Formats: sequence, C-alpha cells, structure tokens
Amino acid sequence: MTLKSIAVAFDGERPSLAALAEGVEVAQKVGATLTLVTVVPATVGALAGEVPPGSSPQDAEDEANRLLAEVKARLEKAGMKGIRTAVLVGEAVDRVVEFCDQKSVDLLVVGSRGLSSTGRFFLGSVSDGILHHTRCSVLVVKSVPTPRPAK
Repeated sequence: MTLKSIAVAFDGERPSLAALAEGVEVAQKVGATLTLVTVVPATVGALAGEVPPGSSPQDAEDEANRLLAEVKARLEKAGMKGIRTAVLVGEAVDRVVEFCDQKSVDLLVVGSRGLSSTGRFFLGSVSDGILHHTRCSVLVVKSVPTPRPAK
C-alpha cells in the first residue's frame, strides 16, 4: 500500500494526542502529506456534541483553528513540512468520512478512548463510526495500552 496522504482526527484530548504522534511518525517514515482534521458542532445546546450554551459555533470554530495552528507550528518547529489543517463543522463521523473521501486520504489516524462495548453502545464512538463508514484505511491508536496476558 502506498501512503501519500495521511489525516489525523485531532481534538486536543489525550486519545487524539496519541493518534497525532502515530500519524506524524508514519507520515515521516513514508513521506506522506499530513493533515490535521477537527470537527466543531454546528449548533448551540446542552447535549453532547453541541457547542456549550453561552458560546457560538463561530467561537468553537475560531478555537479549533487556533488549536490546529498551534499544533502545526510546533510540528513545523520540530522539522515537519507541508502540514495542512482542516476545521470541519457538523457531526464528527459524517464530516470526517466526507473529508477523507473528498481529499482521497489514504490513511486516517484516530484515537480511541478505550470504551467497553457497553460504553460504545450507550455513548457512541466517533472512532468506531469512522471505522465502519470511511473508504480509506483507518489506524485506531489506543491512548491507554491494553494489558497483554502473561505467557
């Protein structure tokens, strides 16, 4: 498999930091372009996945752009070149899948919160949703290593 374009789903949380580290390493090893992608909600409300009351969707988008610019600057200072960023607005799974399809991403790197199957059932899982709907390969990076059974 030839990897020319790698995207990392990034929101600044611990799982996405682990995904970023893996995405950067793979991109450097294979000489692929790297795009940092984040999604902000389109609506204001009190439900999960919505901008908190008192904020606006534009505030969330501005904050996401600031976060990605900061991460991009740190990576460039460390020697990476050609990093792209994308702030998408809407529902995370749909927008990331759409982005990967439109931009012909070869590999999407996402973090996993390590939810149990029960947790995924009740809470949903962005990485799980992306894994089942995108056409490109997906690397799911666990931020907390799963203990291996003793031999």
